[in-house]
Amino acid sequence: MIFSSYAYLIFLACVVVAFRFLEVRLPGLRRTFLLIASFIFYAWWRADFLLLLLGSTIANFTIGSAITRSCEKRRSPRMLLLTGLVFNLGLIAWFKYAGFFATTANGLFGAHLAVPNLFLPLAISFFTFEQISYLVDASQGHAPRYSLLDYSLFVSFFPHLIAGPIIRHNDLIPQFSKDRAPDERDDDLAHGVTLFTIGLAKKALIADNLAPFSDAIFAAAQRGTSIGVVDAWMGTLFFAFQIYFDFSAYSDMALGSAAMLGIRLPINFNSPYKAASIIDFWRRWHISLSMFLRDYLYIPLGGNRHGTARRYANILITMFLGGLWHGANWTFVIWGGLHGIYLVINHIWRHLTKTFAVSIPSGLRAVTHGLSVLVTFLSVVFAWTIFRADNFGTAARMIAGLSGLGGHSKLLTFGAPAAAAFAVLFALVWLAPNSMEITGRLQSAPELQPNDARPRYFGNIQWRPTPAGAMTFALLFVVSVLALSNLSPFIYFQF
Repeated sequence: MIFSSYAYLIFLACVVVAFRFLEVRLPGLRRTFLLIASFIFYAWWRADFLLLLLGSTIANFTIGSAITRSCEKRRSPRMLLLTGLVFNLGLIAWFKYAGFFATTANGLFGAHLAVPNLFLPLAISFFTFEQISYLVDASQGHAPRYSLLDYSLFVSFFPHLIAGPIIRHNDLIPQFSKDRAPDERDDDLAHGVTLFTIGLAKKALIADNLAPFSDAIFAAAQRGTSIGVVDAWMGTLFFAFQIYFDFSAYSDMALGSAAMLGIRLPINFNSPYKAASIIDFWRRWHISLSMFLRDYLYIPLGGNRHGTARRYANILITMFLGGLWHGANWTFVIWGGLHGIYLVINHIWRHLTKTFAVSIPSGLRAVTHGLSVLVTFLSVVFAWTIFRADNFGTAARMIAGLSGLGGHSKLLTFGAPAAAAFAVLFALVWLAPNSMEITGRLQSAPELQPNDARPRYFGNIQWRPTPAGAMTFALLFVVSVLALSNLSPFIYFQF
């Protein structure tokens, strides 16, 4: 059930109304109701995959409970943890990567392996990672005993189930039993609807209308067309803005949906194109994935505790695997590796210039900051070319076009409308406050967000529940709903 669909709008309205009724009359049924609603949400597309979600949930709950009991008895949970990791990684490896591995082995070694034709279960990457984090935390004694109901709701809670944020058990489960006063329920509803409307507008009015232009260029490159420099830059920039507003929209709508139910999800998107370095970019883009990779992969690999060379190797390994997490394609692996190289260069540059950076005159700092933002943005955009391409041939033709070494295609025209569109897009991502800054009172609870992702506030620009604000967002909601005829799935649904 796609957030930007009529079905979800009706579903969400029904869930919120029923939940508010249960809060007042039958509060003990709230969690059971949310779990049933989440199962309906997941089964809407393919009911048979609900069995996979249920099986994964029960298996991980059983293993996690056994790990917790072992820790309480001061026994080593290592074998139980290993069993859980093998189960989860094996599940995702089979459904998501079996065909990729078989195809790669056949191409490189002539192995003649049968390539399984499997349908990728929705959200398997997200609910698998969340359960891995639970098992690891349990093995370290950081996971209390949960009921099967609470744990199942943690895994399947519909606002974050399909594309994140990747949330941890101790951040979400305690909120399910929280009681709200009547004014809190009204405040949560007002802010949740506002944030959801901002996300819906980003998706329906911006991201979905950019997709046809970027799709046309990349489709031509995939067919073997040599792409001209204007087409290459326009196609790549349109995709850069498409994925920005698409993922930003999903994050807003997920947090808004949860807020209507009194649940605070962690901030997952914080104006990443305003980043002045690649390090800063990954603290702003898909924040929950970055934190997961840091805490459950980079640090266990050794982090920065074993010297500079080992640290850089750990960064590269983490980013290669982070790229592979996005999809079973070598383009994703190379995209992740390229960002790993970016990060290594960024760390080296910071080390070499740390003395010089302090001595920069205050008058030049704005200039150097602006240049840093521009260089970071161009680096990210270049990497998006590989991310978006279906194969290396497509990526090579797009890169050749970006560098002026491609053909003379004229698929798109850079005229006044295109110039105006880019001006508006750049202004939105570089100058405008983001949704978290606008709806500042809707910030996630402090314990749910990293310090470097906390929103800044813009005084009078910050939204407040006034009649004028309600009318403005009601109009924006209506316009966005009317634009849903261009419905397309969120890009991160495929991961």
